[in-house]
Amino acid sequence: MIQGDHQHIRAKMERDDLVYQTKGGRDLRIRMVYPDYHHEKKIYPLIMHVQGSAWFEQNLNGQILDFKDIVTSGYVLAIVEYLPLPEATFPSHVEDAKMAIRYLNRHADKLGIDMENTFISGDSSGGHTALMCWATWNTDQLDVSTEPLPPIKGCIDLYGVVDIVSIADAESAIDHTLSDSPEALLIGGKKPIEHVEKAEEASVIHYLDNAKTYPPLLIMHGNKDTVVPFEQSVQLFEYCQSANIDAEMYCVDDADHGGSLFYCDAVIQTMIQFLNRHLED
Repeated sequence: MIQGDHQHIRAKMERDDLVYQTKGGRDLRIRMVYPDYHHEKKIYPLIMHVQGSAWFEQNLNGQILDFKDIVTSGYVLAIVEYLPLPEATFPSHVEDAKMAIRYLNRHADKLGIDMENTFISGDSSGGHTALMCWATWNTDQLDVSTEPLPPIKGCIDLYGVVDIVSIADAESAIDHTLSDSPEALLIGGKKPIEHVEKAEEASVIHYLDNAKTYPPLLIMHGNKDTVVPFEQSVQLFEYCQSANIDAEMYCVDDADHGGSLFYCDAVIQTMIQFLNRHLED
């Protein structure tokens, strides 16, 4: 490829979303966000982020400003779109995220990303998707392809859904027991409490094995979260401790479900420190 073509492709990819697959009649996109000082010939570590949306249609711009300082510290942010509810139910969202990173891996040279330094993250339902990817990475679970996935250095879970049965046990502004709750719709309109086996299959702890090694996990959650109860992250962290899984958890005091109080400088710096700590030299 001649240099002029390479420059054209990079410019186009920075201007337009990437389409990584067509599914259910939709083009599913990846929105790429680069450091503002990025150089044509340099490669950058990657964060593949799944934007939360209660598994419905996502706003791919929803956290670009929240992640601004992470990007300007030297990371490329790839925000992944999944086929949403009601068109798609579990495990479609997880399968989509894995297909997205395969696309990025195949086009890494053109995109200027370092696939040896790749992280996954997600918030809320996107946190659920990221966690399910993390727990089943390069296995035959929750995947529609046998193409190997690139290695990941770590996972960041921001107030993600962990267990769609126990989520109804804690105080919340959402009635998680209803058949039209997001968790019920995720498993086909079934109440999780009445379809426990199906619900467990859509919960991350179901896939964790204390005989396996997992990439490091960072969990962050506001203790005043009115949508995804704080207890969800406590449950995951306690399980990781009991299974000797490398995980750390931070409580964001008085923070609700995202928002400016959650995405304060201390939270962003904690995320950057986690990312930098696990970069490969």
